[in-house]
Amino acid sequence: MHFYYLLIVLVTIAGPLALSFDKKVAFFSYYRTILSAIFWPALIYIIWDLVFTSMGIWEFNDAFILGPKLINLPFEEILFFIFIPYACLFIYKCLQVYFPTWQRPVWARIFTIVLAVLCIIVLVFNFTKLYTAVTAALLLITLINFIVYPTAYLTHAYISWIIAIVPMSIVNGLLTSLPILIYDNTQNLGIRLGTIPVEDFFYNLIFMLWMVGFFERRNNKRASRLLKRKAKKEAN
Repeated sequence: MHFYYLLIVLVTIAGPLALSFDKKVAFFSYYRTILSAIFWPALIYIIWDLVFTSMGIWEFNDAFILGPKLINLPFEEILFFIFIPYACLFIYKCLQVYFPTWQRPVWARIFTIVLAVLCIIVLVFNFTKLYTAVTAALLLITLINFIVYPTAYLTHAYISWIIAIVPMSIVNGLLTSLPILIYDNTQNLGIRLGTIPVEDFFYNLIFMLWMVGFFERRNNKRASRLLKRKAKKEAN
């Protein structure tokens, strides 16, 4: 039983990691960009996780973890914030490569505004519930940024999140049903899809949007450098 959390994380990353060498997507060739895109959101989420664990907003069941911890976080939880985002970013890149025309900026903008309004409503009526309030506040800030500064990749990011909900539901379903992760229900809405608090889905969306944003920014810089090198070679 102590291997369950580690096993869940490793099984989740196995498929995306094996397919990362697909020639058309060539996902692993972006490894520096991927690591950079994952690092900053993961660091923020680990800090968030540490604070909420210390406050008892959620806790980990020692029966399902190996034992080693970083302060209050199991070793497996650190891996979670590396491997799961990798799998989500892999979905995003595959969508970009295989479905490049899936750009619906108007619909993406409408969806962003609807989510932002929903976040405001949730905050107004649930500001004392920390998991709900912090998730809604961070998502609202992120969404406002996209409303003010529209981006071409937002459609793919949202679709990637929707697709990722399927494996996420399996992973989080296992974490919350065994349970490996135990929530204090006084700090969330108390609404669950199966055994998963509804906040978890938007917790995942924030990470997805941050990570894709970092990925695209770093990738654009990479593409710019390659173009400059090509132009320099042609000039010589």
